[in-house]
Amino acid sequence: MQGLLRKTGVVAGAGAIAFAITAIGQGLWGVMAIANVELSPAIPWAPLLMPIVLAGLAAFLCGRAGPKAGRANRRALVPLAPVSAKAWTWALLAGFAGIIALAALWTVLASIVHTPPNALPDTRGLPLQTLLPMLLVSIVAAPLTEEIAFRGYAMGLIGRRFGPTATIVLSSLLFAAAHLTQGAYASKLIVYFLVGLALAATVWRTGSLLPAAVVHSFGDLVFFTLVWPHDAGRRLITDGGFDIGFCVSLAVLAVFSGVWFVAFRLLIRVTGKARPSAATVIKGELAAA
Repeated sequence: MQGLLRKTGVVAGAGAIAFAITAIGQGLWGVMAIANVELSPAIPWAPLLMPIVLAGLAAFLCGRAGPKAGRANRRALVPLAPVSAKAWTWALLAGFAGIIALAALWTVLASIVHTPPNALPDTRGLPLQTLLPMLLVSIVAAPLTEEIAFRGYAMGLIGRRFGPTATIVLSSLLFAAAHLTQGAYASKLIVYFLVGLALAATVWRTGSLLPAAVVHSFGDLVFFTLVWPHDAGRRLITDGGFDIGFCVSLAVLAVFSGVWFVAFRLLIRVTGKARPSAATVIKGELAAA
């Protein structure tokens, strides 16, 4: 019983830390973006300032800046092992295919079960010189903070008490839970959970957040520009939505799921034995300190 309570406490603590990191990084960007749009929409000062904020936050969380106390722990919780060219290739191919498949799954589920669309910022009338930098920063800010938060800190902390499979699943559940702000809808949470699984598995195999962060950025770009803006006008198949678009989405889901499977199998082959867990790295660094 005590062991279960300890494990539950580890997961809860990991979730709290991951949610806090996400709230700080994305919360700051949200406030700055709103202020930019409301006060001076023609001058993109928020996208120019936010990369500096992100760099400072990442440096601290990665143990490259800030107080020396705890640096070893922070550094070990953000895996940045060197990744071979072959591993990069298969990780990105699997990741991009997975994102396309999950975008199709989102479309299919939204056509089967009525789901309110995600809230998107109103960009009508926003000058292009402000809109584009804001989009670029948005597809960097969320992946950077969420990868460090969930595939870094959460996986590292949970990995001290659980094996790889349980760590991947639990961190993905936390990742999905962080998106409850967009509504407690099963169709949305399923996609977020699957995204979390794919990204966590990529980090586990490569030993680095970098490939997963690139895939995450690609995913945000796809969903922000091609998927979510169309959700409000999407029809249920029971209301005549069973059309060529729905059939294409099913085909895309099937084909790119297969591509993801093949590419991820090849990633497993080129990475060989999976990287050591963050917990193991922490023990080694602390012992050497």
